[in-house]
Amino acid sequence: MGRFVSCTQFANDEAGLAKYQLFVSSHPDSPVHLIVDAVEEDYRLETMPHSGGRARNEMLQRKLGQLYRNNNYRAAQYIGRETDKRRDDRILMMALTNSDLLTPWVSVLEAIEAPIAGVYLVPMVSQMLVKALKLKQPNLLLMTRETAGLRLTYFADQQLRLSRVTPLSGISEEKIQKLYLSEAERTRLYLISLRMVTRETQLHLVYPSIEAPTGDLATQLETTQGVSCEVISPATLAKRVGLNLSVLSRYPDLLHMHILAKSQMRTNLIPKAQAKNYQLLQTRFGINLVSIISVSVAALFAISSLWNAVEIKHKTEEMATQTDIQQTLYQAVSSSFIKTPVSGSQLKIAAELAEKFDSLKQNPRRLMVIISEALDAQPEIQIKRLRWKQTEDADAKDNESPYKDNAPATVHIPPPPRPPSGLYELGFIDGEIGNFSGDYRAAQASVEALTENLRKNKQVAQVTILRQPVNTSSHVSLQGSTLDNNTQQVEPARFELKLILKPEVKPETQPKEVVNKS
Repeated sequence: MGRFVSCTQFANDEAGLAKYQLFVSSHPDSPVHLIVDAVEEDYRLETMPHSGGRARNEMLQRKLGQLYRNNNYRAAQYIGRETDKRRDDRILMMALTNSDLLTPWVSVLEAIEAPIAGVYLVPMVSQMLVKALKLKQPNLLLMTRETAGLRLTYFADQQLRLSRVTPLSGISEEKIQKLYLSEAERTRLYLISLRMVTRETQLHLVYPSIEAPTGDLATQLETTQGVSCEVISPATLAKRVGLNLSVLSRYPDLLHMHILAKSQMRTNLIPKAQAKNYQLLQTRFGINLVSIISVSVAALFAISSLWNAVEIKHKTEEMATQTDIQQTLYQAVSSSFIKTPVSGSQLKIAAELAEKFDSLKQNPRRLMVIISEALDAQPEIQIKRLRWKQTEDADAKDNESPYKDNAPATVHIPPPPRPPSGLYELGFIDGEIGNFSGDYRAAQASVEALTENLRKNKQVAQVTILRQPVNTSSHVSLQGSTLDNNTQQVEPARFELKLILKPEVKPETQPKEVVNKS
């Protein structure tokens, strides 16, 4: 929507066209709207089969071509639908029958590639004037005094039907006042002849006057049969349309220009070829708008990301501070704990394993207790790996042992009798001698002592040494050199044992004694 800034007039001659070209050139990106006030105009009400989309547009263009073949400025406006069974569309065809009136002005605009937004007839703009004045009478006759003459425009339900213009050039003001009455009666009779109204139809004539009329014009106009009249004073008119009274009085034609600037007209007489520059302007405006929106969104996103980064940095620093505080508190509390040979993380793993064992029906807890009791007397032995297994095969091997290439250190021993459950409970121990200094005799003695301690346990059925700290087999060759620089690097004294446990005997619960006192 536009607003009034200034008004400039140009004469309809070569000098006026030159000034007009300079004026438009100083506003290169401003759309140009042209309003034509002339007698050479035509209006026809037609009916067409109801349709939509592309088919409807093709029918309208074909009909306009038939009615106004030699007229470039033409348009069709949808009015409504018929009330019969077919309910055809009612279309108002309109055209400027003398395009030579616009040719010099349009040529100037095309020469400077000005964006022509539209070409309109005065009655087309008067539709917006009726809405601005809030005139809602079903049969409205709008009387306006324009440059071209006295114009009477008929509206049915606020929709344009036709318009008549009577030239006023060379007529005195006294005769013009009388012409108001005669032209109102002629227009009424013309509408009756076109069957747009009947003789009983009451017409409401509205005259928005720019110059104060002489005498009681409303009373005189109401003497016309079937016509009621309303004269809008210049002050009231200026107030309703939002224009300054002095400006409106000085430039009467500014009324329709101002109404057009404030409204959005759907119907337009301009040919597509002349609207090319305006379409380019709209496309450029759309691209610029999308670019501005994209840049704005990107800027907002960047600001949001920067804000989030600052917040994350502050939270990270706060969490780091809290972590340092908690670490200091933890160290202060843990310093009062009793020192253990293992770390707290290992104790946690052991506790979690114990909880998991308790949840299992069969677990290696009994094996671990037996081994722990045997190791109490031999702290030099360190357990590296412990595997517990239940199987039907008493001769099952430790498939996960790192010593798969070594044969057992002792001869085969027959397994104990099969337990009632049919499953043997086996345990494989992989260990080494701690702080080993190369004394293999002492290492072998420690392993044998551990074996004897395990055999003494009543829950152990059999203990087998799978690997000794030193291999004493006669099939293995010894090699080495006393001159080797690495003779001081002693290999670890590792060993591997296999245990077969006896079936677990669960203690029976003793029944409570019942004492019968008599």
